[in-house]
Amino acid sequence: MKIPKIQYREINLNGTSYEWTLLRRLSKLGALMAMGRRTEAIAVLGKEVIQPRGLVGQAIDSIDSSGYELKQVLGVLAEAGDYPVYFHCTQGKDRTGLVACLLLLILEIPLDVISVDYLASQEELAPERESRIQELRAMGLSDDFADCSPSWVMDIHGHITETYGSVSGYFDRIGVDEALRDKIRSNMLENPTADS
Repeated sequence: MKIPKIQYREINLNGTSYEWTLLRRLSKLGALMAMGRRTEAIAVLGKEVIQPRGLVGQAIDSIDSSGYELKQVLGVLAEAGDYPVYFHCTQGKDRTGLVACLLLLILEIPLDVISVDYLASQEELAPERESRIQELRAMGLSDDFADCSPSWVMDIHGHITETYGSVSGYFDRIGVDEALRDKIRSNMLENPTADS
């Protein structure tokens, strides 16, 4: 159901590029999909590809392969006319957590504050944890995929700086240049040019 007079931008963060990143790691998945055994294929993908990578690996795969989609999301945040903006995913901690983390990095929020913000999702997800665990197990994933990893933000930041040289280097690489980042800061911060 869509609310009238609301502009929707449906951006699949884990779209085709991300899917191909996962598929390159697993050759037998194609055979299962070709035989119409999608549910079994998803469980194999979860168990043999996503599970070994963990939550951090999943985010790193998104960072490395979904630059186009991340640029689209951040582009929406750069347009003042698009506010208010609401973004989400299934649990609100993985893909949404990644977008929120990247946004907070653009806003130059300290890493420890970003980490506290991310970990706050753990308590909010508690009421649905048991039902989420059943879904995760059916996909071949362990219970920890229902939780927030305490080192997630620091690990993501570490990957970005190690792989791309800096946070700015990563954003420049995916086409979110300084001018676009300045627009986001202008939209999100009360006084974006003042020194803190």
